[in-house]
Amino acid sequence: MWSAARAEFTARFMPAMVLLMPTLVLMTLAAGFQLALKLGNLSPASPNHAWLVASFCVVGVMAVIALGVLEPANIAVLFEMRKPVPDGAVIARLMRRFVLTAGVTGVMQVATLIIMTRVATL
Repeated sequence: MWSAARAEFTARFMPAMVLLMPTLVLMTLAAGFQLALKLGNLSPASPNHAWLVASFCVVGVMAVIALGVLEPANIAVLFEMRKPVPDGAVIARLMRRFVLTAGVTGVMQVATLIIMTRVATL
């Protein structure tokens, strides 16, 4: 069930994700907030205000998923991969969780794109 190719891919992919995920999440949140602030869209009088609040909610949920579910799964896979005899079933279960939550995050990214397109057209 757990192939050598999957194990090698996971061993190479997970360390990068452990470093990249929190950095990308935090930088995206900070950049979006700063841009909205600079453009005046955070003012309650702005026609984009409600859309930006919705976007911040969506991005906040994505951040919680990324930092609360994906990151611990990545770290758990790394620890399992470093064992002398990694348990393929444990890694497969963690990777299923990773793929499922990454899919949810992907759907939320599409929602963010729709919201941001709406903001750009107002």
